[in-house]
Amino acid sequence: MNNNSDITNWLPYNLNATDGYSCKWVYTDKIEYTEPFFSETIGRCFSHTFNSSKFKSYSDINVLPEWVSSLNCVAPTAFIFHVSRCGSTLISQLLGLSNRHIVLAEVTFIDEMLRLTKTNTLIPEFDTEQLLQAAIAIYGQNRSGLKERLFIKADSWHIHFMPLLRKLYPQVPFILLYRRPDEVIRSHQKLRGMQAVPGVVPNEFLGIDPNSTSATDLDGHMAKVLESYFSAFIRESQRDPRTLLLNYNEGIMSIMQSFCNFTGVTLHVNDWEEIIKRSQYNAKYPEQIFTEVQPIEAAPSYQQQAFTLYNQLEELRMAQALPK
Repeated sequence: MNNNSDITNWLPYNLNATDGYSCKWVYTDKIEYTEPFFSETIGRCFSHTFNSSKFKSYSDINVLPEWVSSLNCVAPTAFIFHVSRCGSTLISQLLGLSNRHIVLAEVTFIDEMLRLTKTNTLIPEFDTEQLLQAAIAIYGQNRSGLKERLFIKADSWHIHFMPLLRKLYPQVPFILLYRRPDEVIRSHQKLRGMQAVPGVVPNEFLGIDPNSTSATDLDGHMAKVLESYFSAFIRESQRDPRTLLLNYNEGIMSIMQSFCNFTGVTLHVNDWEEIIKRSQYNAKYPEQIFTEVQPIEAAPSYQQQAFTLYNQLEELRMAQALPK
């Protein structure tokens, strides 16, 4: 690849920091982004002949802004931030039912670019921000010519990058999804995510003190992570009018209606019919009917601070619903 016309249907999917910064590219062959997580889409792309060749495609990272300049890209419609296990995957799946939408669900390359804005020592800070915007634009390619909206579902720790993303996208709505801390932790007890295992995601990105819990206290670690997430949501929702707080326990149809009202997204009747059908199935395993029973238990003491912050969020959410 030697010019920007060559990157239609190509995506940078991995950073290589061996000698400076370069990025690996994958050919998408017009594949739609329909999997619950974008890593699954990238995995599907690898089966294409171009990607199974022994010759791999690399470029210097600094070419991204130049190469993206002539692409037909859709600007972000909304960023979806979440504390994990609170309905964000289902929401992104429902938004992806429309052929007019591009939905990016936890894109590894965007995560790497966000981390680069904090940890980079080789490229000036202003360049990393420009590179991040270029990466998001490349992922928002309007390859079919039919796309009208771009929704970006962040990783949970990207909550702490909200100030940076607000600086770069001052008018884009931010959706802040959360859930009761005991319900989130109970979900992670069944199958732990990256943020729920000490040391997998660096503490600086999770916003927690590395000495706050032991490496073996998985639930205590996740409680501290939730405290950090809830605190960031409180802070951002109080100072940023372009944020919308949504609680998982409002129910998916209520959440979707509030989401559309806040972002100005109009869905057709057939879109809502598809949403009703799809919402009956598991977000991460679309072939399985969704079932969930939450036992009624007293919150343990290690969750008390998380619950205090959760209750503050609930007060803020209820206040935002009142007539102005």
